[in-house]
Amino acid sequence: MHFNIESPVWKFMGTLAKFTGLNLLFVLTCIPVITIGSARTALYATIFNYQDNDATPLFRTYWNRLKSEFRLSLVSTLIFLGLYAILIFNLVFWLRIKSGASAIVLPLLVIMTVIVSFTFEYHFPLLARFQNTYRQTWKNSLMLPWMRFGNTLLLLVIDVAVFSLAYFLPLLRALLVIVGIAWTAYLKSFVFLRAFSVNRS
Repeated sequence: MHFNIESPVWKFMGTLAKFTGLNLLFVLTCIPVITIGSARTALYATIFNYQDNDATPLFRTYWNRLKSEFRLSLVSTLIFLGLYAILIFNLVFWLRIKSGASAIVLPLLVIMTVIVSFTFEYHFPLLARFQNTYRQTWKNSLMLPWMRFGNTLLLLVIDVAVFSLAYFLPLLRALLVIVGIAWTAYLKSFVFLRAFSVNRS
């Protein structure tokens, strides 16, 4: 039997194998928790490079970007972890307080949580794509989710769809860990690139 390695099937299998390896590498580098931001930056940098050139060596690109972006991404991760810790503490606190003030404070905390979450969604892909100053990256992370709100909603739809499928179909949970995160990031990279097309600062 003759195997044509140039056939679409074999090309797909090769791409699937590469993305599976990239996904597992990403999961492993997220284990220390404080490296999540660095891992996200490296993942999106690798995928953006792959979008530009599908001959991109995924593993080598990931490791190189993980090392080169580690410091700034780590600082950003610690900032986000601190913000989420403050928000979660206050949400739990005010949910337990039975007072009229809760009706005012809780909606404000929910709004702040949404702002922080949208900023988190864009921040590390921006670090991966652009060579801006750190201050400019934060500014863009805060503004872009609202400037390109349609893209932001699409990113949210993708996340909700993926996690809903994983929740209702237990088999997909294992697939998500093995290969799904990288493929989800690849799908979202199209949305990010479209959003970034109006952002050159």
